[in-house]
Amino acid sequence: MNKKYVAIVVLFGILLLLPFTVQAVADLRGDKRFVSFDIFKDIVYTPFVRESNMIAGAMRLDSAWRAARESIAGGAETVDALEPVIGALSDLEAVALTVNAYAQLDTAEAGYKLLKQADTLLASLEDEPESFKVVDSTLKAVVGEFGHFSVVRAISGVKHYGVWTSRYLRAFEKKVEDENALVLAVRPRYQLAVWNIFNDPGEKVVLGAAGDCIGAGCGRDTATASDRWLFYRQDVEFLVQPSPLDERSAKLDNPVQAILRFRDQLKAKGVELLVVVTPGKPSIYPERLTGASPVAGINGADISRGATAAGHGKSILDSLARLGLHTVDLYTPLLAAKADDAKLGPLYLNDDTHWTPRGAELAAGVIAGKVREMVEAGVVDISEPSMEYVASDSVADRMGDIGEMSGLNKFDVFKVQQVTGHVVMQQNIIERIGMAQSSANCLDSLMKDCPERDDSCYFAKNSPCDEDDAACVRALTKSCPKGSAFDSCYHVRMNPCEEDDSLYYDTTVTPFKDDFRKAKILILGDSFSRIYQTDSPVNAGWIAHFAKEMGRPVASIVSDGGASTLVREKLARKAGVLKGKKLLIWEFVERDLRFGAEGWKEVDF
Repeated sequence: MNKKYVAIVVLFGILLLLPFTVQAVADLRGDKRFVSFDIFKDIVYTPFVRESNMIAGAMRLDSAWRAARESIAGGAETVDALEPVIGALSDLEAVALTVNAYAQLDTAEAGYKLLKQADTLLASLEDEPESFKVVDSTLKAVVGEFGHFSVVRAISGVKHYGVWTSRYLRAFEKKVEDENALVLAVRPRYQLAVWNIFNDPGEKVVLGAAGDCIGAGCGRDTATASDRWLFYRQDVEFLVQPSPLDERSAKLDNPVQAILRFRDQLKAKGVELLVVVTPGKPSIYPERLTGASPVAGINGADISRGATAAGHGKSILDSLARLGLHTVDLYTPLLAAKADDAKLGPLYLNDDTHWTPRGAELAAGVIAGKVREMVEAGVVDISEPSMEYVASDSVADRMGDIGEMSGLNKFDVFKVQQVTGHVVMQQNIIERIGMAQSSANCLDSLMKDCPERDDSCYFAKNSPCDEDDAACVRALTKSCPKGSAFDSCYHVRMNPCEEDDSLYYDTTVTPFKDDFRKAKILILGDSFSRIYQTDSPVNAGWIAHFAKEMGRPVASIVSDGGASTLVREKLARKAGVLKGKKLLIWEFVERDLRFGAEGWKEVDF
């Protein structure tokens, strides 16, 4: 063989082995697991360790369930007795569903279905005590299935989920790409070089046009932060690829069929469905993406005159409305609200997929308006307003998720954006006895349990504590809030029948929170429901502002990027939360109609 070919083969071999070698050295010098030998370990070691761990988990579940049955029979609260059982089942699921370092148990496997059935039944047992026997038999089946060592199951795991399967190799390759020491050292500098030379922010990101011009020679390099917006590639691809309902998208799950089925499932439980499709940023700000005139919407529509977008999301939303579903159109009000951007700021964040607090609050108002229409039309009965809420300003720093996706934030290419949210707090009203009565009527009401002519009882009710009796005062005012509201609360407690109306209320505020027991409205959502709600500044998202608009408690289940299927699976595992609910609001971003995690599967309740 020609020597130059030998040299080329040797060089190629060195380059091929270089990432593996660098990673092996990094693993040996560090505390992380030895990724380079995961393949070997998952063939000869992991399957048998998994079997042992499943046995231990099944035994813990069996023991916890026996103890729970005894506690419930002894009169203990079901929710308290079941807590160790739920924990033991969760631990068993974590072991059983993770076949090896890179493969999860397929959802079609009998073992997967059995565990999920047990999970769902256990979660609903508190509200459905009549299902006790079914839960008992299901948990016994789980213990029987996973409570013994199975060589056949271990070998089957290697055969169907091992290195010779595409699912394993794809996950392993992704792990190497994400964690390889050589890649981690070289990739950021490569990304920065590509950004500096070509203005390319990465494969997941689309750089918006600067001003009214597109292209490298049109001012991108000198664009200000407000001009140079980032867009999530999937948001853009959703608009330019065929509609999910197009015949060219026949391989995709049909979202309309899944939504209709979910509507019917909820109706069977006495719950109405309201569908909210959240517009992606490029649907509302196409000019920031393309550089077109700021008054031109999709297909040239003049949004300054209230025209709506003509993208796939709005089209599918309209088709849902024609099929008789209750829907909320956020496209029209968001596009119209852009006219006030110069004064109030944009509706979406520069370097993020999500809306600003202004956009979230606008959405909350529109959704609340639709719910009020449904109430007035007699479609749904969610009772009278029963809560008072107040809001206060709070400033938070937001590092955009698209900027994070680009990998350039470590070089401070994209800056933190500061936003002002309005944190919602629940206002509690403590009523004084005889609030709307005269002082005499208040005393009569206060003393109705006192024996006739018992002056000591009268004195104790009307003057519960001498001010120098510190122990009594502490006991009386222990539920009074700290801070400026304490004095008012203290005065009310010490003077229960004073005629001054201004003292009949003691108002305090507590953080907004989900109330699954009292709420008649349940919200399912994605990261648009999470942002500002559980992120900083907390309780400033659209959910909290919707509750404030409605004056009612609400509850929510949120799954980032999983509002198409994953959030319904969460609900199915906790179907008991539907008890007492009259309305379910289902919010998901428009791109999920095509790209939703796990597609649009049918989920059984």
